[in-house]
Amino acid sequence: MNRLQALKELTYPVRERVGRWQRSAAAWQPVADDVGAAARAAAQEAQERAKHLPVRAGLARLWRWLRAGSGEGPVLQRFALHLVVLCLAVGVIVAGRLTLPQINILVPTPDLGANIGGIFVDEQPSNRGLLRQSDGSTGLLAAPVAHTIIPERARTDVITYTVQVNDNLWLIAQNFGLKVETMLWANPPVEQDPSLLAVNQVLVVPPVDGVYYTVRKGDTLAKLAKTYKTTVAKITAWEANQLAEPFEIVAGQKILLVAGQKPAPVAAVLYPMTQVGSAPKGAPDGTGKFAWPTRGYLSQRFWSKHSGIDIANHVGTPVVAADDGYVVSAGTDTWGYGVQIVIDHGNGFWTRYAHVSKLYVTAGDIVKKNQRIADMGSTGRSTGPHLHFEIIKDKTQRNPLTYLP
Repeated sequence: MNRLQALKELTYPVRERVGRWQRSAAAWQPVADDVGAAARAAAQEAQERAKHLPVRAGLARLWRWLRAGSGEGPVLQRFALHLVVLCLAVGVIVAGRLTLPQINILVPTPDLGANIGGIFVDEQPSNRGLLRQSDGSTGLLAAPVAHTIIPERARTDVITYTVQVNDNLWLIAQNFGLKVETMLWANPPVEQDPSLLAVNQVLVVPPVDGVYYTVRKGDTLAKLAKTYKTTVAKITAWEANQLAEPFEIVAGQKILLVAGQKPAPVAAVLYPMTQVGSAPKGAPDGTGKFAWPTRGYLSQRFWSKHSGIDIANHVGTPVVAADDGYVVSAGTDTWGYGVQIVIDHGNGFWTRYAHVSKLYVTAGDIVKKNQRIADMGSTGRSTGPHLHFEIIKDKTQRNPLTYLP
């Protein structure tokens, strides 16, 4: 009995606390019932009101009612807070079950051994950014460069070029980065008449602009520099000339007069045009406004040794009169133009159409602007099908591009 009494006394505080909890729960039961009843009543009232009100107005009134509390403010606020927490918990659970797509981003890896025309290395140098000791001192070495680019040196020697089909002196000079006059002065046979350029002809190509000159007896550098408008310093500084003090030159020696210009020759007599005598009756005067004589691409422009422009296309491309006038001559010549037509426009202008393959007019015919007079060809001294077109004003060849639209 003593032991039982002792056990009761020992557990008395626990039993007393449990009793208080039970009494408290019983006391709060009516409150919980009231809260549940109030929540059910509020939900039922909201449903009844929603039946009689538009949706938007009903939601607005419901929100105001909830905020006002309808007499049960603290309870309804806790109820709404619990609902929000519950929604957040459900959202977290759903988000945790989602599987996001995997995105692989490829980052290019620099290839330190890529061959870009310099020195090729197979692996990255090992001393990049490392500290090295030299004579007892420590310093940070510069990272070695993986590639050493060796720049191209400018050409200094004279080379040769074999003329190909569709070549002309102007295009050849452009391809080598030279002025067309430089090519002309380096090739005396072509200098006499650039239209005599022929396929498989070998041309001399200087490395830079100037005059490629063969020394004659009695020449001196000072004399040559003055004649060709350059300086002795420019001539002797060019390594390929192999000139050393006292800068003596001998007959037959070939040197490049760097940046030199050949004196302009005396103007040659214009190509003699055969005329039909006088203009035929009713021959119209030209308008002075020229049309393009054919279709194609501009393969050579007007320059000091090329008295017109060249328009390239295939054989048979129509050639038309650039303006009104009459045919002065038509036929094959012996000066390299091949089959050609010359038209007098009666206003001081003449036009020439050369290297054609077929004629549709004869000397003395009256022609109208844009009238077909011939077909493009490659007759005479020509390296490919094209039309050589000239505009002549007062017996002087002019640049056709200044007159064409």
